[in-house]
Amino acid sequence: MYLLIDIGNTRIKWQHRDDEIILNSGSMMVEDYMGINFSDLQSVKKVLISNVNHALVLDKIKDSVAIFDCPIIEAKSQSNHVLINDYADTLTLGVDRWLTALGAWKKHQKPLLVINAGTAITIDLIDLDSQEKPHFKGGMILPGVAISLAILNDSTSLIDVKIGATKYPSVNTTDAVTTGIFTSIQGAVNLVCKRLPATLPILLTGGDADLIYEQSDDEWKSRIKLEDDLIYQGLMFYL
Repeated sequence: MYLLIDIGNTRIKWQHRDDEIILNSGSMMVEDYMGINFSDLQSVKKVLISNVNHALVLDKIKDSVAIFDCPIIEAKSQSNHVLINDYADTLTLGVDRWLTALGAWKKHQKPLLVINAGTAITIDLIDLDSQEKPHFKGGMILPGVAISLAILNDSTSLIDVKIGATKYPSVNTTDAVTTGIFTSIQGAVNLVCKRLPATLPILLTGGDADLIYEQSDDEWKSRIKLEDDLIYQGLMFYL
């Protein structure tokens, strides 16, 4: 059995599983990391960790899994026999983006766009070279939904809203803000798509994936496939 842990910017998520079956899973807010406890899990023979947060959080996680007396592997954003990393400095690439790309390639084995909708939104491209070898080509980073909403709420005196409906023109501030946030996300992807083949699949994953999908127009939805747990699929490469 394996324990896969994703330490993100906002949440810590995990799966206790074997090669095929998820036995247990859970999550918690990062700020509650001191209370993490895996002592109720049985038969963990390897721990795989993805971390984009502070070293203090990672150290606490490692302490909490030391009870299993098994290898602890922290994934890194480095090229491997499966996928080549084209990032100029691979050490500066968030390992969550890399693992999501690995998971996407493992599942689909073809060029595609991968949108990871978390605290930040990343739009990354996987493509083939002239020898048909897959490459992580990089992409772009946008503020996530919660960040965009918080910036407007905190920086303007007349805006203090939650997510509403996407509708243009909007006749109330809640919907106007919502429309601005989701239209900007969709617009960024549309601009990327104009430069790429129209047949290129678009995978949408991450904590806000369903919300972004629901707020999107029908034409955009037709190109999107919602995917869960791509980052865990990427972590499985490190077994």
